[in-house]
Amino acid sequence: MSKEAIKKNLLELLKGNLKSHGFVLNKELAEFTKRKKGGWHKFHLIFLNRTAGWEINLGMLIRLDIVENIYHQASYFDAKYHKTTPTLGITIKKFINDGNDYSCYLNTESDLEKCAGYVENLFRIVAIPFFQEYDNLRKMDEAINIKNGTSIFSGLKYEGCLGIILAKLVGNPEYDFFLEKYFNYYKSFSDGFYLPEYEKLIKVLDAVTLSIGSDR
Repeated sequence: MSKEAIKKNLLELLKGNLKSHGFVLNKELAEFTKRKKGGWHKFHLIFLNRTAGWEINLGMLIRLDIVENIYHQASYFDAKYHKTTPTLGITIKKFINDGNDYSCYLNTESDLEKCAGYVENLFRIVAIPFFQEYDNLRKMDEAINIKNGTSIFSGLKYEGCLGIILAKLVGNPEYDFFLEKYFNYYKSFSDGFYLPEYEKLIKVLDAVTLSIGSDR
């Protein structure tokens, strides 16, 4: 059986059980999506092509339309991608961060059942609680906007644009602190290439007066 066939068979094995939780397979993207009012949750299988077969890493993504719709009024993304961007995303390995691998290795047909069981188990015990906890503006704000230390969520968007949108929407009392912190980050990062995007976003946020309660 070819590597591609083994990959497709794994996705088919996972399809039924994850659908019972509301997650629908997109086989081409190797991801399972649960659509909900105002956004979606995605469980993503990242297939890395290795000599012996596949190394599979697992990603968890959440989209809140209220955040992304604000961000894309200023973002550098082409309009065709505006509906595809996640608000929050992380691999299971990075999220747990205990030194273990949390990858699945799919080399032959005989690995299918074991790998499917492993992925389903991590979906149940890690991904579902993650979606329940972080699909919330207040929780995202707490996780991203950290005055001292660093967030477990890191990357270009997380270091400023996402954080300042969240701070605005929840009425974070440290909004001005993070406004300056992220300005300084974008000013120094990549020779200031992303600073105009951030400055444009701030102008968008100046017109936002909505403050979201802790239930969102």
